[in-house]
Formats: sequence, structure tokens, C-alpha cells
Amino acid sequence: MKTKSNKKFIGIALMVSMVALYGVLPSKNASAINSIRDAKDRISDSSLSATGVLHTITFLTTSIIPAGGTIQVEFPSGINSINANADVNCDTGGVASGAGTRIAVCTYALGLIASTSRTITVANMVNPATDGSQRIDVRTYSGTNILDRVGVMVYIIHDVWMTATVDPILIFTLNGVNANSKSVNSINCSATTTATSTPFGTLVVNATTTVCQRLNVTTNADDGYVVTVEQDQELTSDSGSNINSFDNSPNGFGSTSPHTWVAPTNTLDQYHTYGHMGLTSDDQNLGTFGYNNYYNGGGTAQYVGLNNTAPVVIMHHDGPSDGLAQNIGETFVAYSAQIASLQEAGDYESTLTYIATPTY
Repeated sequence: MKTKSNKKFIGIALMVSMVALYGVLPSKNASAINSIRDAKDRISDSSLSATGVLHTITFLTTSIIPAGGTIQVEFPSGINSINANADVNCDTGGVASGAGTRIAVCTYALGLIASTSRTITVANMVNPATDGSQRIDVRTYSGTNILDRVGVMVYIIHDVWMTATVDPILIFTLNGVNANSKSVNSINCSATTTATSTPFGTLVVNATTTVCQRLNVTTNADDGYVVTVEQDQELTSDSGSNINSFDNSPNGFGSTSPHTWVAPTNTLDQYHTYGHMGLTSDDQNLGTFGYNNYYNGGGTAQYVGLNNTAPVVIMHHDGPSDGLAQNIGETFVAYSAQIASLQEAGDYESTLTYIATPTY
């Protein structure tokens, strides 16, 4: 009697242990506990409380699944929201169904041979709100009898906030251009300039003189930059006479619509017709972004006049620039002046101001 009691006690203890380990008692028909091999669950997002998470469960069966048999994937209570018809995808031959919001069921009408590699996906799942490991159980069934089973684990963990800072960069340089060494939109730069001066020299009646400067911009601004130029006044002599803004402007405001160069009309007593000065830029992308287009594609320069202190856009790019590439980081701007016989004698001057404005 003593031996029989001990055996009974050992049997009960073993059953309790198995319930603790597996959550259920294995069917007497189960071929082996954890006999499904090479099982894993690849999740698309391990973040806390993530929604729309895709679970891709892959494994290798051991036992033959008879006709009408099933494979079931059971998620823990922390992972749920199965919509069987929409979210469960069984591989070839399986028909999806579900049992509640945590069990995906694939039914195989023709059954499956042993040692078959399977993939079952379950979409739009919701992760738990706390860190921790989560067990997903995969089982194969013949009717209600478990054939094979395995438990796989995933870990739900908080996201890691990664930060970095990139300092803004802006380098803007002006350089002069030597006479007869460069043409801008097919206009020869006929006088030498420096980074700080653009001397036309002595203007010859009815002849056009052109001075040029090279502009370079290096920046890491993600929305690029704009360069404008403005004039503190029209070219003005000590006596107050003007070489007016291009072309034939009576009020100190030059033409804002680019067009080909025209000579001053030299109409007596209409002082604004005695001479004028305008600019053109070889940045061929300006028109694409809604600014003045100084390049018409045919090699003919298009000019505008400087409008006193109103800035004129002469250079632009919509992203980072290297300070070297034409139409991106490098542009040449040309200023042309022409006088007629009635232009008043004198020494004329004005100040140009360039402004580079990046957008980060």
C-alpha cells in the first residue's frame, strides 16, 4: 500500500508539472512535445503598443496532417486583434479562419505530408504596452488531437530615441573676372573686375561695356538658398545725373521682365533715355523655380534693370550645394552699360549688395 500511494503521488506531481510547463496536458496522441522544428516568429515592429504589426511564423512540421487537419497559432493575451478573414494568411493549401482575437487557424482540406515547411502570417496585431517576452504557441491537429507543437518567443521592448545634430553650413564668395576671359549668356566680359569692385571704366558712346563677377555658394541647407543683388541707387554722378536702370526707365525702376538688350533711345530732354545699365545671370534653372529667366536656351542674354533697393534674384538652388557645380553652386552675373551721346559727363557710382539666404 505504501508503494502504491507513492506512485499515485508521483503521477499527480508529474501532471501538475506538465500543466505548469505547457499550459495544457498533451494529448495522448501527440507525437512529441515541441516536435515542430526550426520555428520562429519574425515581427515587423517590437515597439510597445505598436499597431498593425505583422507576424510571420515559419516552421517545419513533423507528423502527417490528415485531410481536414489544422495548424493553429495561439498568441498570448497581450497580443491580439486577429481578424481571421482579413488578417490571417495561410500558405498554399490552407484556408484561414479564427477562434477569437488570439488564435489563427489554417485548415488543410487535403492534409499535409510530414516534414513540410510552412509559413503563416498574421497582420494588424497590437503589441502589449509593457516590455517583456511573449510566447506564441504553434500546434498541428487531427480533429481535436494535437499532433505536434512548439512554443516560440518574441520580445516587446521600448523604442530607442536616437539623435544627431548637423551644424548648418553657409559659405558665400564673390570673385572678379578678367577682361575677355569669360562670357555670360554669350556676352563677353569686356572689363576686369575684383571681388569688391566692378569698374566699367570710361564708357564709349553707343558701345556696350560688360563687367562680370563669379558667385559661389556652399551650403547644407535642405531647401537650398537664394542669392539676390540690390543697388543703393542708380549709377549717379556728383552733380546728380544718372545712368538709369535698363531700359529707358523714367522713374528709377528698371525693367523687371527679362528681355534682350536694347540701346538707349537718346531722346533730347528725356534724361532717362541717355544711357542705362542692366544685368543678366547664367543660372539656367531660375525660370524653373518661378524667378527671372535670363537664359532663353538660344544663347541670347536676357536683361533686367536693378530697381533701386529692391532685390533681384540672380542665383538659386533647391537643395545642398557644393560651391562648384554650375547652376547649383556657381553662377556668373554680368552687368552691361551703354550710353548715348547725350549722357551727362561725370564720374558715376553706386553700391551693389549681395545677400545669400539659405533655408534649412
